[in-house]
Amino acid sequence: MYRKYLGEGSLLLIGLLFGLSGVIAKYLSTWLNPYQVVEYRFFIAFVSAVIVFLVSRKKLQFQKLNKQTLFLFAITLPISSILFTLAIFNSSVSLAVFAFYISNLFFSFVIGKIYFNEAITNNKKIALLFIIFAIIAFTNPFDHFAIKVGFVYGLLSGLFQTLASTFQKLVGHTTDRIGLLLTQTFSGVILSFAAIKLTGSSIVGYIPQTAIFVAIFFGVIYLLIAYLFLVGFKYVNLQVGSILVSTELFFGPFFAFILLSEKLTALELVGGIFIAIAVIYANMKEKKVATRA
Repeated sequence: MYRKYLGEGSLLLIGLLFGLSGVIAKYLSTWLNPYQVVEYRFFIAFVSAVIVFLVSRKKLQFQKLNKQTLFLFAITLPISSILFTLAIFNSSVSLAVFAFYISNLFFSFVIGKIYFNEAITNNKKIALLFIIFAIIAFTNPFDHFAIKVGFVYGLLSGLFQTLASTFQKLVGHTTDRIGLLLTQTFSGVILSFAAIKLTGSSIVGYIPQTAIFVAIFFGVIYLLIAYLFLVGFKYVNLQVGSILVSTELFFGPFFAFILLSEKLTALELVGGIFIAIAVIYANMKEKKVATRA
């Protein structure tokens, strides 16, 4: 029971940290373009992982992991982050978020059923329905809806997030998590650097001293998120996990209200209620139907 709560708590905390990260990214976008924000995030996370590794004095051990699995684990989450950045850059934020979560939830349920043989219970169906209602409430995607390249990037980002969660679940049982974090954050640095070069963006962006600590905090949060994914999906199935992480939909506007003084709309409050209901249903045990002998 403790492990179940640990896994669920880790994934809920990811939703909170994702919501906070969105607000920080918006703050840093005053000085950095979207690609530089991603590059800074991965670089600081990698440096933080190196510091943790040096302090812990552990040896890196990957002998229990298949090399192909390790490689796919290392690249899928960074690719998802880069694709989501492209989605926001090529469409509205609301449409990008809508595409991301619709895709992530769909593929999480499909891969969870096919690959991990996870049962799609009635409670999960109800939870999924309320999450979809919440996504619509938070993003209002049908206002001037158009399928553009940004929408496609959002769908692909959601797919790669599901693949990342799949590999996080596969490698989450390893004891050498610091090695996994080093590998994943280093891959993020390489991939985001490649994205900057391909788009012709500047690698280094100016950040005033007042924002440097915020940028460092931003990178450390990403490292914590990567760690919590390993813990969370070790104990929680893919379908329920995707629902718990989607609480970001509420935490994003909440932190924007607290830190940026942005107003919470009535639809966002309703969406928050939908998310709470979805989380409750996702964690409820199915009632067993009594049968006569």
